[in-house]
Amino acid sequence: MFTAASAVFRIVLDLVFPRACALCGSSLPLGLSYPLCEACHGRLPRLPASQGQRASQGQRAERCARCGKALISERALCLRCRTGDYSFDSAYPLFPYRGPAKELIIGYKLRNRRSLAVFLADELWAAAKERFPGSVIVPVPPRPGKLRSKGWDQVEAIARLMERRHGARVRRILARRGGAQEQKKLGFEARASNMRGRVRARARGGLDPREPYLLIDDVFTTGATLSACALALKEAGAARVDALALAAD
Repeated sequence: MFTAASAVFRIVLDLVFPRACALCGSSLPLGLSYPLCEACHGRLPRLPASQGQRASQGQRAERCARCGKALISERALCLRCRTGDYSFDSAYPLFPYRGPAKELIIGYKLRNRRSLAVFLADELWAAAKERFPGSVIVPVPPRPGKLRSKGWDQVEAIARLMERRHGARVRRILARRGGAQEQKKLGFEARASNMRGRVRARARGGLDPREPYLLIDDVFTTGATLSACALALKEAGAARVDALALAAD
């Protein structure tokens, strides 16, 4: 959990090694938990809050009730969710994968800005607590070989901070089999096929169907990876599996 001692240590560290905002490069106040200034935080684009059925009379839902992506029609489901099938019960991405939100996530994932994990963990925890209270957090597992090639697991780093800072219940019960291609190189149908049978749950005795499970991931693109993970959890006994992602592409 986050303590006063860790806050003091952060201030001392900032005095010795001043930090700059990861997006605009401006100087940061002492003791800030993550390298993101208030102005850049405020200009991060967020997906609309309303999801599913119309929020009130005269208003329509602005997110798909299933995948959580922005809607362009007045129906509760987007076109893909009307014709496709996901194993998760719902998904909720926080940001659209564009502009400063995309730059932030790329900085974290590809430019090794690991200190951004604190901000991302806090954002995911706030959404999890509000929309999926009491859920067991399950990080999406890395593809085989990623730890060797990248040196770290970005989603696991966020899950670890959710535990330490907020006391989240995290279970690392999913694993991926090798042999699949990288998802980012494939289209929608190929991604689903590529992930089929590639994820398994390591849960002796099965999962408690009374517990709600919440998958966390960085970027929701086609939903194939999250769907494969949700299927593995349900095959192990989970009755409900939702998903929370940083961004939707």
